[in-house]
Amino acid sequence: MLEVQIAAPGRLEVAEVAEPDPGPGEVLLQLHSVGICGGDVSLFKGTNAIARYPAVPGHECVAEVLAVPEGSALRPGDHVVVYPTFSCGVCRACQAGHSNRCSQMRVFGLSAPGGCCAERFTLPEAHCLPLPSGMADFVGALVEPVAVGCHVVDRGGVVDGDTALVIGSGSIGMATAMVARARGVARVLFADVHDARQRVVEECGFSDFTTAQGEDLVSWVRELVGGVDLVYDTVTVDATAATASELLNGGGRYVAIAAAKPDHRLTLSYEHFYGKELAVVACRNYRRDDFTAAIGMIAEGSVDPRPLRTAVHALSNSSTALDELVHRARDNVKVLLTRADLLDSSPLLTGGTR
Repeated sequence: MLEVQIAAPGRLEVAEVAEPDPGPGEVLLQLHSVGICGGDVSLFKGTNAIARYPAVPGHECVAEVLAVPEGSALRPGDHVVVYPTFSCGVCRACQAGHSNRCSQMRVFGLSAPGGCCAERFTLPEAHCLPLPSGMADFVGALVEPVAVGCHVVDRGGVVDGDTALVIGSGSIGMATAMVARARGVARVLFADVHDARQRVVEECGFSDFTTAQGEDLVSWVRELVGGVDLVYDTVTVDATAATASELLNGGGRYVAIAAAKPDHRLTLSYEHFYGKELAVVACRNYRRDDFTAAIGMIAEGSVDPRPLRTAVHALSNSSTALDELVHRARDNVKVLLTRADLLDSSPLLTGGTR
């Protein structure tokens, strides 16, 4: 069977490997689809602070169950979304249900080297969350960005009628916006350096988009809505934080989403935060409950993440897929990988770039 391997920074290959043998309590899974995220790109580039090599990448994944351990609630033929983080289970954060705050947390395919970019793989049953019938073919691995969005929106809170600005219109920014809209945010504005992202923003049902930055962005937002109650910042650098502090209404929430880099520091205008009683909220990954919420929102139709999918490739074409994201980032939001026999088997998995 085929498996994608990153032996070291810049060294990706698709290898023929032996079939996996599930251990006690493990489920044997067959890949449906896996998303390539910014963490996978930085893993390849050698700029991911938590990466371990060699690695099989991939943590945004939906798969079909092939075999289950004795007494399992799962059945062969079921589809599951992978819950891709390990935590210690015993620290105060884990005991309180906040495993994403665990200092020992690891992520499949990044800090835990065995990811999902393989035709078949095994995982502990606790990391396999069942999907409703038909959802795998409908949205596949796009469940995972929606789970991130659920966590972000929960952290920032929503009051009916809120307005929001999303800085960075990638898959996380747009999934967050869709969840926020479904939970009561009345209007969402988008800012991104890539003008090509406007098409996907509009396909997701939004209309306010700009490539303006700095004071030009401040002027654009003020002209449209005056100020905003929420800023969802997927970039999270001094410049975007400064923009947020100017635009947030009194009592507003600055929601920092970007994964922190080593020694990542953020300078905030305390004058603005003090004068308007603004709140700063950081978001790290997600919890299991966020996947449950994402599955529910997709099932009821309040969130449809399909427009986020901008390209699909077979596992054997992983190098090209990665190249799409590295060299054509402006044209892509979410690139999916799938098995060769599933390519073109559904609208979601229609091959190539749309």
